[in-house]
Amino acid sequence: MSNTLSHLIELLKLEKIDDLIFRGASQDLGFRQVFGGQVVAQALSAAMQVAPTERILHSCHAYFLAPGDSQYPIIYDVETLREGRNFSALRVKAIQHKNPICHVTASFQMPEDGFEHQSVMPDVGQPESFIDENAMLQKVAQSLPSPLKEKFAAERPYEIRTKYLNNPFNGTALPPQQYSWFKTHGTAPLEQKIQQCLLAYFSDFHCILTALHPHKKGFLQQGMKVATIDHNIWFHRPFDLNHWHLHAIESNNAFGGRGLARGQIFSQDGKLIATTQQEGLIRYQS
Repeated sequence: MSNTLSHLIELLKLEKIDDLIFRGASQDLGFRQVFGGQVVAQALSAAMQVAPTERILHSCHAYFLAPGDSQYPIIYDVETLREGRNFSALRVKAIQHKNPICHVTASFQMPEDGFEHQSVMPDVGQPESFIDENAMLQKVAQSLPSPLKEKFAAERPYEIRTKYLNNPFNGTALPPQQYSWFKTHGTAPLEQKIQQCLLAYFSDFHCILTALHPHKKGFLQQGMKVATIDHNIWFHRPFDLNHWHLHAIESNNAFGGRGLARGQIFSQDGKLIATTQQEGLIRYQS
């Protein structure tokens, strides 16, 4: 396991303060704000410790209420909303400086058999034909001031290959789509709860940024303000992120200062393992 992957897994292991209250450290990725994927993943980690152990997470819906502070830990307060025969619904409130920064609702289900169908994975090529995103970010980092340079050049917990690479400081015109092959950088535990948290963390990397593609803007370009409003994930089938998976994203709408993106995550053999959807603020002031 790589150091960065090991550190991320440790980040997702929260400190239990009380039966329904947990504390998680914050990760500094070079920005003052906490990465949204971290908040969602840690909130799910908290919910998993409260939900009945035999029930499996199948969906989560996050609303971001305020920017998180990457220099301070986050408190996660869990509340059980409903305990039914087959489903459990929990709400997690993420708190910093006594104020909520995010609400996450998570639903868990008893395993059962049923009807089955799925979308067909798009034929976009294999990972080796895509751009090595980590290598390209390290190249961009050489022109950045410290400490942003160190953050961009640092090893990441995922190997990522993308079809379209948009310079975050100088965007170009691209289709309102993104296709990203990804897997963990090193061997992650096979426990499904850890795998789901790792997927939740990764799922915030490309969604709303895809909505900028047709507008020739990078998310760090001068005058741009980008912030996630809500983020949703539906988990369909078991998976193993030690192997390549494809996140196929399309942005079907931008209007009123908001952009919407929806994605499907497939295993390399074509199984649909999750669906994502995210809306965010995308505002440009020249």
